[in-house]
Amino acid sequence: MIGPTKDIPRDRYDRPKIIPVDGGNPVGYTRMSTLAKVLDDKGNLVDWKARMTAVGLLKSPALMTRLSGLLAGSSLDDPKIKQAMKKVVDEATEAAGASNAASTGTGLHALTEALDAGHPLEYVSKADRDRVDAYAEATRDYTPLRAEGFVVIDEIRAAGSYDRLWLCPDGKVRVGDLKTGAWDARYPMGVTAQLAGYAHGKHYDPATGGREDLHPDLDIHSGLLISMPPSGGCEVIELDLDLGWAVLMVATKIHEIRKLNAGAYRAN
Repeated sequence: MIGPTKDIPRDRYDRPKIIPVDGGNPVGYTRMSTLAKVLDDKGNLVDWKARMTAVGLLKSPALMTRLSGLLAGSSLDDPKIKQAMKKVVDEATEAAGASNAASTGTGLHALTEALDAGHPLEYVSKADRDRVDAYAEATRDYTPLRAEGFVVIDEIRAAGSYDRLWLCPDGKVRVGDLKTGAWDARYPMGVTAQLAGYAHGKHYDPATGGREDLHPDLDIHSGLLISMPPSGGCEVIELDLDLGWAVLMVATKIHEIRKLNAGAYRAN
Protein backbone atom coordinates (compact mmCIF):
# COMPACT_ATOMS: atom_id res chain seq x y z
CA MET A 1 0.00 0.00 0.00
CA ILE A 2 1.31 3.47 -0.91
CA GLY A 3 1.65 5.74 2.10
CA PRO A 4 0.49 9.32 2.68
CA THR A 5 1.42 12.35 0.61
CA LYS A 6 3.40 14.62 2.92
CA ASP A 7 4.78 18.14 3.15
CA ILE A 8 1.87 20.07 1.68
CA PRO A 9 2.61 23.80 2.26
CA ARG A 10 -0.17 25.83 3.91
CA ASP A 11 -1.13 29.49 3.98
CA ARG A 12 -2.02 31.48 7.11
CA TYR A 13 -5.59 30.17 6.94
CA ASP A 14 -4.27 26.57 6.92
CA ARG A 15 -5.39 26.14 3.32
CA PRO A 16 -3.12 23.95 1.15
CA LYS A 17 -1.04 26.03 -1.25
CA ILE A 18 -1.36 24.53 -4.72
CA ILE A 19 0.64 25.28 -7.86
CA PRO A 20 -1.89 26.10 -10.62
CA VAL A 21 -2.27 23.68 -13.53
CA ASP A 22 -0.57 26.12 -15.91
CA GLY A 23 2.18 26.97 -13.40
CA GLY A 24 2.88 30.12 -11.44
CA ASN A 25 2.86 30.97 -7.76
CA PRO A 26 0.97 28.60 -5.40
CA VAL A 27 -2.53 29.68 -4.40
CA GLY A 28 -4.69 28.66 -1.46
CA TYR A 29 -7.25 25.95 -2.20
CA THR A 30 -10.26 25.43 0.05
CA ARG A 31 -10.01 22.31 2.20
CA MET A 32 -12.43 19.60 1.12
CA SER A 33 -13.44 19.07 4.74
CA THR A 34 -14.49 22.74 4.88
CA LEU A 35 -16.74 22.45 1.83
CA ALA A 36 -18.22 19.19 3.08
CA LYS A 37 -19.43 20.92 6.25
CA VAL A 38 -20.99 23.99 4.57
CA LEU A 39 -24.48 22.48 4.37
CA ASP A 40 -24.43 20.81 7.79
CA ASP A 41 -27.01 21.96 10.31
CA LYS A 42 -24.94 23.28 13.22
CA GLY A 43 -27.84 23.09 15.72
CA ASN A 44 -26.81 19.77 17.25
CA LEU A 45 -23.19 20.89 17.48
CA VAL A 46 -24.18 24.12 19.25
CA ASP A 47 -26.34 22.19 21.72
CA TRP A 48 -23.53 19.70 22.34
CA LYS A 49 -20.97 22.44 23.01
CA ALA A 50 -23.39 24.16 25.39
CA ARG A 51 -23.75 20.91 27.34
CA MET A 52 -19.99 20.37 27.40
CA THR A 53 -19.45 23.94 28.64
CA ALA A 54 -21.93 23.46 31.48
CA VAL A 55 -20.32 20.17 32.52
CA GLY A 56 -16.83 21.66 32.28
CA LEU A 57 -17.74 24.60 34.51
CA LEU A 58 -19.15 22.22 37.11
CA LYS A 59 -15.99 20.13 36.98
CA SER A 60 -13.70 23.14 37.29
CA PRO A 61 -14.67 25.65 40.01
CA ALA A 62 -11.54 27.62 39.10
CA LEU A 63 -13.05 28.39 35.69
CA MET A 64 -16.24 29.58 37.37
CA THR A 65 -14.18 31.92 39.54
CA ARG A 66 -12.34 33.20 36.49
CA LEU A 67 -15.62 33.79 34.68
CA SER A 68 -17.04 35.68 37.65
CA GLY A 69 -13.96 37.87 37.71
CA LEU A 70 -14.25 38.64 34.01
CA LEU A 71 -17.86 39.72 34.35
CA ALA A 72 -17.35 41.82 37.48
CA GLY A 73 -17.97 45.41 36.38
CA SER A 74 -17.58 44.51 32.71
CA SER A 75 -19.84 44.61 29.69
CA LEU A 76 -20.66 41.52 27.69
CA ASP A 77 -20.32 43.68 24.57
CA ASP A 78 -16.68 44.49 25.29
CA PRO A 79 -14.59 42.72 22.57
CA LYS A 80 -11.84 41.90 25.08
CA ILE A 81 -14.37 40.32 27.46
CA LYS A 82 -15.87 38.32 24.59
CA GLN A 83 -12.45 36.98 23.66
CA ALA A 84 -11.61 36.14 27.26
CA MET A 85 -14.96 34.38 27.72
CA LYS A 86 -14.32 32.33 24.58
CA LYS A 87 -11.13 31.03 26.16
CA VAL A 88 -13.06 30.07 29.30
CA VAL A 89 -15.66 28.25 27.18
CA ASP A 90 -12.94 26.40 25.26
CA GLU A 91 -11.23 25.36 28.49
CA ALA A 92 -14.57 24.27 29.96
CA THR A 93 -15.37 22.03 27.00
CA GLU A 94 -11.88 20.58 27.28
CA ALA A 95 -12.38 19.94 31.00
CA ALA A 96 -15.59 18.07 30.12
CA GLY A 97 -13.62 15.75 27.85
CA ALA A 98 -14.72 17.22 24.53
CA SER A 99 -11.41 16.34 22.87
CA ASN A 100 -11.57 12.68 23.85
CA ALA A 101 -13.59 11.64 20.80
CA ALA A 102 -11.23 13.51 18.45
CA SER A 103 -8.18 11.90 20.06
CA THR A 104 -9.76 8.48 19.80
CA GLY A 105 -10.61 9.04 16.16
CA THR A 106 -7.06 10.14 15.35
CA GLY A 107 -5.66 7.10 17.12
CA LEU A 108 -7.99 4.66 15.35
CA HIS A 109 -7.12 6.19 11.98
CA ALA A 110 -3.44 5.58 12.71
CA LEU A 111 -4.06 2.03 13.97
CA THR A 112 -6.10 1.00 10.93
CA GLU A 113 -3.57 2.56 8.59
CA ALA A 114 -0.77 0.61 10.27
CA LEU A 115 -2.86 -2.56 10.08
CA ASP A 116 -3.49 -2.08 6.35
CA ALA A 117 0.23 -1.50 5.79
CA GLY A 118 1.01 -4.81 7.50
CA HIS A 119 2.65 -3.36 10.62
CA PRO A 120 2.28 -5.14 13.97
CA LEU A 121 0.03 -3.35 16.45
CA GLU A 122 1.63 -3.04 19.87
CA TYR A 123 0.46 -1.39 23.09
CA VAL A 124 -3.19 -1.53 22.01
CA SER A 125 -5.90 -1.57 24.68
CA LYS A 126 -8.59 -4.27 24.72
CA ALA A 127 -11.26 -1.75 23.71
CA ASP A 128 -9.21 -0.42 20.79
CA ARG A 129 -8.22 -3.93 19.75
CA ASP A 130 -11.89 -4.90 19.53
CA ARG A 131 -12.61 -1.92 17.28
CA VAL A 132 -9.60 -2.59 15.05
CA ASP A 133 -10.57 -6.28 14.80
CA ALA A 134 -14.09 -5.22 13.73
CA TYR A 135 -12.52 -3.01 11.06
CA ALA A 136 -10.33 -5.86 9.83
CA GLU A 137 -13.33 -8.17 9.59
CA ALA A 138 -15.51 -5.62 7.75
CA THR A 139 -12.78 -4.84 5.19
CA ARG A 140 -11.40 -8.35 4.75
CA ASP A 141 -12.52 -8.53 1.10
CA TYR A 142 -11.19 -5.05 0.27
CA THR A 143 -7.56 -4.37 -0.68
CA PRO A 144 -6.09 -1.01 0.39
CA LEU A 145 -4.10 0.48 -2.47
CA ARG A 146 -3.17 3.81 -0.97
CA ALA A 147 -3.59 5.72 2.30
CA GLU A 148 -3.97 9.47 2.78
CA GLY A 149 -3.56 10.33 -0.88
CA PHE A 150 -3.60 14.09 -1.39
CA VAL A 151 -6.01 15.22 -4.09
CA VAL A 152 -6.74 18.51 -5.85
CA ILE A 153 -10.04 19.33 -7.53
CA ASP A 154 -9.02 22.20 -9.81
CA GLU A 155 -12.55 22.76 -11.08
CA ILE A 156 -13.59 24.11 -7.68
CA ARG A 157 -10.11 24.95 -6.31
CA ALA A 158 -10.40 22.52 -3.43
CA ALA A 159 -7.99 19.95 -2.01
CA GLY A 160 -7.65 17.36 0.71
CA SER A 161 -6.66 13.81 1.60
CA TYR A 162 -8.87 10.74 1.41
CA ASP A 163 -8.38 7.98 3.97
CA ARG A 164 -8.06 5.03 1.59
CA LEU A 165 -8.18 4.00 -2.03
CA TRP A 166 -9.80 0.55 -2.04
CA LEU A 167 -9.81 -2.26 -4.58
CA CYS A 168 -13.30 -3.65 -4.03
CA PRO A 169 -14.58 -7.22 -4.46
CA ASP A 170 -16.30 -6.27 -7.76
CA GLY A 171 -12.94 -5.25 -9.24
CA LYS A 172 -13.61 -1.53 -9.11
CA VAL A 173 -11.49 0.99 -7.19
CA ARG A 174 -13.25 3.42 -4.84
CA VAL A 175 -12.23 6.21 -2.50
CA GLY A 176 -13.11 5.57 1.13
CA ASP A 177 -13.36 7.53 4.36
CA LEU A 178 -13.11 6.12 7.88
CA LYS A 179 -15.50 7.64 10.42
CA THR A 180 -15.47 6.83 14.13
CA GLY A 181 -18.34 9.02 15.34
CA ALA A 182 -21.76 7.94 16.52
CA TRP A 183 -23.76 9.77 13.85
CA ASP A 184 -21.71 9.58 10.65
CA ALA A 185 -23.65 6.66 9.16
CA ARG A 186 -27.01 8.25 9.98
CA TYR A 187 -26.13 11.65 8.53
CA PRO A 188 -23.73 10.92 5.63
CA MET A 189 -24.31 14.05 3.51
CA GLY A 190 -20.95 15.62 4.35
CA VAL A 191 -18.84 12.51 3.79
CA THR A 192 -20.70 11.75 0.54
CA ALA A 193 -19.87 15.22 -0.80
CA GLN A 194 -16.29 14.91 0.41
CA LEU A 195 -15.75 11.54 -1.28
CA ALA A 196 -17.33 12.83 -4.49
CA GLY A 197 -14.80 15.65 -4.54
CA TYR A 198 -11.89 13.26 -4.11
CA ALA A 199 -13.23 10.94 -6.82
CA HIS A 200 -13.36 13.84 -9.29
CA GLY A 201 -9.89 15.06 -8.36
CA LYS A 202 -6.31 14.15 -9.15
CA HIS A 203 -3.34 13.11 -7.06
CA TYR A 204 -1.05 16.09 -6.56
CA ASP A 205 2.73 16.21 -6.24
CA PRO A 206 3.64 19.22 -4.06
CA ALA A 207 7.24 19.17 -5.29
CA THR A 208 6.42 19.60 -8.98
CA GLY A 209 2.76 20.62 -9.09
CA GLY A 210 2.06 17.56 -11.23
CA ARG A 211 -1.35 15.89 -11.35
CA GLU A 212 -2.27 12.30 -12.14
CA ASP A 213 -5.45 10.22 -12.15
CA LEU A 214 -6.27 8.38 -8.94
CA HIS A 215 -6.56 5.00 -10.66
CA PRO A 216 -7.53 3.72 -14.15
CA ASP A 217 -10.32 1.58 -12.65
CA LEU A 218 -11.70 4.28 -10.35
CA ASP A 219 -15.47 4.32 -9.89
CA ILE A 220 -16.50 7.98 -9.67
CA HIS A 221 -20.14 7.09 -9.06
CA SER A 222 -19.78 5.42 -5.67
CA GLY A 223 -17.52 5.62 -2.63
CA LEU A 224 -17.12 3.89 0.70
CA LEU A 225 -17.92 5.05 4.22
CA ILE A 226 -16.17 2.81 6.73
CA SER A 227 -18.26 3.36 9.85
CA MET A 228 -16.65 2.47 13.22
CA PRO A 229 -19.05 3.93 15.82
CA PRO A 230 -18.10 4.07 19.52
CA SER A 231 -20.83 1.50 20.24
CA GLY A 232 -18.71 -1.10 18.46
CA GLY A 233 -18.68 -2.99 15.20
CA CYS A 234 -17.75 -1.76 11.75
CA GLU A 235 -19.72 -1.48 8.52
CA VAL A 236 -18.74 -0.71 4.93
CA ILE A 237 -21.43 1.53 3.40
CA GLU A 238 -21.51 2.35 -0.31
CA LEU A 239 -22.45 5.98 -0.99
CA ASP A 240 -23.93 7.63 -4.09
CA LEU A 241 -21.24 10.01 -5.34
CA ASP A 242 -23.38 11.38 -8.17
CA LEU A 243 -25.63 12.84 -5.48
CA GLY A 244 -22.55 13.78 -3.49
CA TRP A 245 -21.14 15.78 -6.41
CA ALA A 246 -24.42 17.66 -6.80
CA VAL A 247 -24.37 18.45 -3.08
CA LEU A 248 -20.75 19.59 -3.33
CA MET A 249 -21.61 22.00 -6.16
CA VAL A 250 -24.27 23.61 -3.96
CA ALA A 251 -21.86 23.78 -1.02
CA THR A 252 -19.18 25.38 -3.20
CA LYS A 253 -21.59 28.07 -4.39
CA ILE A 254 -22.71 28.86 -0.83
CA HIS A 255 -19.08 28.98 0.31
CA GLU A 256 -18.32 31.57 -2.39
CA ILE A 257 -21.41 33.63 -1.51
CA ARG A 258 -20.40 33.74 2.15
CA LYS A 259 -17.10 35.36 1.18
CA LEU A 260 -18.82 38.34 -0.46
CA ASN A 261 -18.51 41.66 1.36
CA ALA A 262 -21.30 44.15 1.92
CA GLY A 263 -20.36 46.16 -1.15
CA ALA A 264 -21.15 43.23 -3.44
CA TYR A 265 -24.85 43.55 -2.58
CA ARG A 266 -25.14 47.22 -3.49
CA ALA A 267 -26.70 48.12 -6.81
CA ASN A 268 -24.51 50.17 -9.13
